[in-house]
Order: sequence, then C-alpha cells, then structure tokens
Amino acid sequence: MSDCGWLSDRMPTVALGRAQWTEEEARHLSDCPSCRGEWELVRLSSRLGQDVADKLDAGSTIRAVVQRLERAGQEDRLRRQSWTFAALATAAAIAAVVWTGRPITRPVAPPAGSVVAAALLIPLPELDTVLQTIDEPLVGGPSDSPGSAALDDDDLEGVLNIWEG
Repeated sequence: MSDCGWLSDRMPTVALGRAQWTEEEARHLSDCPSCRGEWELVRLSSRLGQDVADKLDAGSTIRAVVQRLERAGQEDRLRRQSWTFAALATAAAIAAVVWTGRPITRPVAPPAGSVVAAALLIPLPELDTVLQTIDEPLVGGPSDSPGSAALDDDDLEGVLNIWEG
C-alpha cells in the first residue's frame, strides 16, 4: 500500500485523538499536497457538531424519546383493540345471519301405511291413496267426481302438513 493510502486509512483515528502521527507520516503529510488537503478535510469534519453535542441535554432527550415510545405503544394498543372489536362485530353479524337464515327442520317420519318414493326419500301419502283408487273400479255415474272421492279431509290435511314441514 502506498504512503497516501496508508495515511488516508489512519486519518480518522488521528483526528479523533486515538493515535499520533509518526515522524515519517508527518514528513509525508508536509511534502504531499493531496494528503495535506485530505487531512484538513478530515480534521475539520471531525469537529462538526461538537458545539451541538456540548449544548445537548441528554436527560430531556431521553424523556422525549421515552414519552414518544409510550405514545406509540398506546396507539398500537388502541389500533389492536379497534381491530379486535371490528372482528368480533363481524363475527357476531355473520352468526346472526347464519342463525336466523333458515329454520332447522327435523325429518318427519312418514305416517303409517304411506308410500315413500325411494329415489326422493319424501313421504307421499297421497300417492298411496291414488294407487288404491286406480285399482278399484269406478262405481257410480257421471255425477261422481274422482277428485272428491279420492281425497277426504284427513288426506288433504296430511298433504298440507307434509308440504308445510
């Protein structure tokens, strides 16, 4: 490494007072205009902010930083609480919609003697009545209507009960 490179590396340490120039380094500094300019720049820049540091009140700075951190912590807690409240309110709204959406119906056992359609699994007591009337011969004249003879009040009530659930 050249003398200029070596001096450049040592300049910050000497400027901070942690080291001293040797006789050979001091001689090179006085003979080399480039190193001398760099040394002046490093020396002046090492003193920048010294008057600010002397006037700085560390206690008040520490208090200000601690207060700011406490405010930030409170803001974070409030933000988390508001998100928690929003999530709970959303969950309650979803639960209310799901809960009141459709009533739960229990499967009703078909009345005794009714025919159950195997593919649909729906009790059809009226189908049993219709099948029984098909096998019987039509008795009576034109005044007998098949609709009135096929279903009586109990049959109609059973059909309505099944449809209403």
